[in-house]
Amino acid sequence: MSAEITRHFVTIDGRWGPRQVHYRRAGSGPAVLLLHQSPQSSREQVELMQHWALHFTVLAPDSPGYGQSDALGPATVPMEGFADATLEFADAIGLRRFGVYGYHTGSSVGLWLAARHPERVTALAANGLAQFTAAEIDNILAHYLPPVVPAWDGSHLAWLWGRVREQTVFFPWHDRSEAARLALDMPTAERLQASLVDFLRAGDNYAIAYRAAFESRPGTLFPALRTPLLVTAVDGDPLQAHLARYQGLPAGAQTAPVRSTKEALDLSLQHLLAHRGDSCPAPVATRPIAGRLWRNMVRTQHGALQVRLEHSGREEPVLLLHHAGQSSETSMRLASPLLTQRPMIIPDLPGHGDSDAPSRLDALSVAECAAAAGEVAGRLGFNEVVLVGQGTGACTALRLAELGGLRRPRLALLDLPSLGAHQREAWRQHGLPSTAPQWHGGHLLLAWHLLRDGRLFFPWFERTRQGALPGEPDLDEQRLQLELLDLLKASGHWQALLNDALDFPLTDALYRARDTVVLGASRASAWREATRAAARTADDLPVIELAADTATWLPALIRGLRI
Repeated sequence: MSAEITRHFVTIDGRWGPRQVHYRRAGSGPAVLLLHQSPQSSREQVELMQHWALHFTVLAPDSPGYGQSDALGPATVPMEGFADATLEFADAIGLRRFGVYGYHTGSSVGLWLAARHPERVTALAANGLAQFTAAEIDNILAHYLPPVVPAWDGSHLAWLWGRVREQTVFFPWHDRSEAARLALDMPTAERLQASLVDFLRAGDNYAIAYRAAFESRPGTLFPALRTPLLVTAVDGDPLQAHLARYQGLPAGAQTAPVRSTKEALDLSLQHLLAHRGDSCPAPVATRPIAGRLWRNMVRTQHGALQVRLEHSGREEPVLLLHHAGQSSETSMRLASPLLTQRPMIIPDLPGHGDSDAPSRLDALSVAECAAAAGEVAGRLGFNEVVLVGQGTGACTALRLAELGGLRRPRLALLDLPSLGAHQREAWRQHGLPSTAPQWHGGHLLLAWHLLRDGRLFFPWFERTRQGALPGEPDLDEQRLQLELLDLLKASGHWQALLNDALDFPLTDALYRARDTVVLGASRASAWREATRAAARTADDLPVIELAADTATWLPALIRGLRI
C-alpha cells in the first residue's frame, strides 16, 4: 500500500527575511529530513518517501531557490548558509531532534547541518559526499555552471536538454573524454524532462547550491563531528572515488562503497533506525506574508491545488482563473496592480502549475476546473468574489458562477475562446499538438515556437499575412520562458482543457450572466476577434478595449463592472 504524501508550505521570517519553503511529508514516527541534489527538488525523493514512510515521518523540503521554495536572496551562499536555512525550516515546522539523509548536494548540506548543530541531528546518512581537489574545483567552476539565458529562437533549450542528457554520460558533463565517461544508463525522456523542469524552475539560482557543494570541504568538519555518520556511494557514481579522499573521520564513522542504489538505501535506513530522532508534530498552518502573493496548498476532492494568496485590501476579493497551459505564476503580472487593494486568490487549476493532476491526461474539463476553484474559495472562506477569467479561465468562471456556491458573483472576462465550427475543427487538428518529452528534445522547440508564434499570428499554426496580429509584439524571452515552463508542467492537460473549452456554450452562458459580466481584450490579443464575436452573439455585450500595458487590464475590467 502506498503511503500518502502531502505537500505543504511553511512561512519563515528569519535571517534571510520572510520566505516560504515547500516540502513533502509522509509517514509517522521519528522525523527524518530528506535533502535533494542540485538543481533538483523534493520531487526526486517521492519514491524513497513511499518506502521510508513505514519507519519514519519523512520530510523532504525544496532547498532555497529550488523547486517551489523561495531563494535566500544573495547570489552566493556558502554551504553553512544552506545548513542554517535548513535548520530554520526544522524550527518552523517544530522539529527538535531528527535524522538526515542527503544525496549529493543534500549530503553536503546535511554534513554542515550536523557539524553546526550536533544537538539537533541524531544521525546523517550521506549518499555521495563530494571532496574535490583544488584543481577540480577550479575546473568545475570555470566550465560547469554557465548561465542559462533564454534565446529568441529557443536555441538555449536544445543546449539545456543536451546538458541534462550529457551529465548522465560524463562527469563533469563538459569533459567528453573516456576518463570522464560514466557507467550509467541514460534515463528515459520522462525522467530527463523532470530534471529539466526542475532546472528551469531554479532559473538563475540553479548554480548557487551547486557552487556551495563543489567548494565544500568535508575534511575540515570530520575531526570535530559528533553526529553518527554513514557515507556511501554506488558503483557508477563519480563521488564513489571520493570515499578514499576523506581524512580525519571521527571514531565510528562508516564509509561504504556499494554496488546498487538499493544497497545504499538499505544501509542508510539501518543507520537512521539505529539513531532515531523525536516524533514530528502535526503540520503547521501556512502564515501569510504581508504585501506579496504567498503560496499555500489547498486539499480538494480534485487533488491538492497550489494557490497564491494576498489578504490585504478591503474591497471585494478577486478569484483569478488562468488559461489552459498557464498557472498562477504567469497570472501574477495580471494581478499585481490590485495586490494592496483587494484580497487575491489565484489557484493553479488541476493538472497545471504545481497542482495535482487528474489521473488521465485526457480527462480535464472546464466543469472539473470550476468545481475545484469553487472548492478552493469555500475552503479559504471566500464566498463573495469577483471572478476574473482569461482564455479558458473565462469559461471556468462562467461555469463556476452557475454552480451556486458563490454569493452574487460578478465576472470580468478577457480573451474568450469563441470560435466557429470550422475554426474549432482546425484547432483540434493543428492547435493541440503533443508536448510529451521526446528523447532528442525536439518537443521543447515545438513548445517554444508554439508560444512565440501565438504572439505573432492567430491562429498560431496558420502563419499567414492575414493572421498577423496588430500592434507591437510582446516577444520578451524571460516571459516566454515562464510560459514554456507552465506549458511543460501542464503537458497533456492543457490540450484536454482547451479541447473541452472549444465546445463550451459561451453564448448561452454569457447571455445568462449579461447583467453581471464585463468583457475585455487588448488590440494585440490573439483572441480579440473571438471575444468580440462572443459578445455580439450574447445580447451584443460591450467589449472594453484594453491598453497594451497588462498592468492596466484588471483595474479597467473591474471599473467596467461598476458601470
